[in-house]
Amino acid sequence: MPPLIQTPELFMIPDTSISWASMMIGSLIVLDVSTELGEYHNAIQQSNLKWPKHVKRSINIAALQVVVIGMILIILSARLVINLTQGIDSRMILVLEGISRLEASSLMAYISVKIPRWIGIYHSPEREQCIKHVGEGIDALKFHVWYTIGQYFILVYCMMLPFSAHPQSAILGICLGFVIELLIVFANSGGDDDERQFRVASIVSMVFAFLASVLFADGCHFIQLVWGKGLIFSEIGLGIASFFGFFAVVTSSHFFHLQRTVRKLARERRISSHDKKDKMSISIIREHIWGSHGSYSLTGSQRATLEEEDDETESKTLVATTIRLSLFKQRLLARTHFAAFSRFEYYVGVFVSIASLIVTVINIGATKQMNVVRMNYSTVHHTLYGSVDMGEVCAFNEIGGEIKTFHDSNAAKSAGYTVAHCGACGQCSTWNDLRLQYTTRNFLAKESAKCAKKSLILGQNAVHACLQEEPIGFSDQCASCWTADIMCARKHCAFIFLQSNMINTVSNFQVGGEIITASTCEEAMCEIEFVPCSGANRRRMNITSSITRPDKQLCNIVGVDWATIFKNDIIISPNDHDEEGEL
Repeated sequence: MPPLIQTPELFMIPDTSISWASMMIGSLIVLDVSTELGEYHNAIQQSNLKWPKHVKRSINIAALQVVVIGMILIILSARLVINLTQGIDSRMILVLEGISRLEASSLMAYISVKIPRWIGIYHSPEREQCIKHVGEGIDALKFHVWYTIGQYFILVYCMMLPFSAHPQSAILGICLGFVIELLIVFANSGGDDDERQFRVASIVSMVFAFLASVLFADGCHFIQLVWGKGLIFSEIGLGIASFFGFFAVVTSSHFFHLQRTVRKLARERRISSHDKKDKMSISIIREHIWGSHGSYSLTGSQRATLEEEDDETESKTLVATTIRLSLFKQRLLARTHFAAFSRFEYYVGVFVSIASLIVTVINIGATKQMNVVRMNYSTVHHTLYGSVDMGEVCAFNEIGGEIKTFHDSNAAKSAGYTVAHCGACGQCSTWNDLRLQYTTRNFLAKESAKCAKKSLILGQNAVHACLQEEPIGFSDQCASCWTADIMCARKHCAFIFLQSNMINTVSNFQVGGEIITASTCEEAMCEIEFVPCSGANRRRMNITSSITRPDKQLCNIVGVDWATIFKNDIIISPNDHDEEGEL
């Protein structure tokens, strides 16, 4: 059997301490925040009203305050997550590395498509959010900047949590964001030099598209190390297929936006050849980012509101607080708008943020449970199986006859009884349940795991009923012990189970102190009560299954060959699949 975890070799990108997702998110912080601020600056500049000279500086300071608070929160959370995930499963580290590269590749592809918009090559739809806010006064305007950028940082905060062990990557990404800003400035510094804009946009977009494809292929490689069993691609084959596949997707997206721009220009050309220059996509984007000239305007009511404001309103703290609360309720209930990205892109960001938050919570919870399991596992196994052949035994006088507990194996033999299993008899030490321990040995774990899943929604009674149904068929008393064990596992191992769905170990029933699976957790946290309750289990009955158990954990004083007794009672699982363990 190959090892559960492998050390990733050099594939396409060297193994570094950089979190690629954090780096690209840091870049987007610079680009998106500057875009939002640019929209507010444009709206103020195009309003043709007499704003105080410090209005732009005020909203810049408001934005800087949110950015500083957001970065401090991200750094503090990074330290907290690092402390709470000490001892995280090594397979989860590989999965996170892969997800980080996949997420970074998506963000690189996003930037690759956005750069031609920001420079002015692709058509960019106009948005009216800032136009609506600009006529509400300076205090209200600062609040809207706070709210918009703060809402954006909530998304960024959640997206960075799973990869927050590398806060320096975000700082590196911020530097990259400023480099991209400088490239945009350089492309637009030539005035109406469309050739320079096209050349810069093409080169930078293709570079990001290529790097995004490389990161995507590398991310798939990391995922393959954990989930690779049974895939149709080899390591190299998957790398080639994922690279060219993702590159095709990015280039197709560019083609779509280019075609949309051409159609937009064709429509505008039919509307008015006189206004052609003002309505070209390059001019539209230039207005969108730099505010050189454009169509931002205020309604009559907005103009009147702004002209009627005076300095006394700003000096009244109570009134200002009331206004902020009113604005907060207004923004909270209103549809979300961002200048930096579309509504679809916003909803994708929300989905990724929620998923990232869930992954972080699961990893923290699973790591905590694993650390407890590591402390308990050795003690529990020593207690239950340290001297399994010594002490009480459960024995029978004849096949199908009486079964009872004796002080030790010698006492049982003296009374003419045969040892059925080590340890005292329990609720599963009946002939029906002993038979099931042997005849269901190839699928009992998987079938009982199906019953265990019912505990998440349907509760304890559903689990108990499931264990009594075919193909398991435990007696009522035995099913009660198993049900208690499953409910105990749900309490102590739920996060480990959830994490196992991400690291391809949900069907791994191997047990050991070094490999912490859900089955390992169940043994460390619940078997100390389950084994005395049930009495019989495979190790105590000396039944060999597909799990390799140390000889010292098997009861070697069992005086019966179960294969001979139950040879005509083989039960086939409904799915006819082999199972690899037991609870």
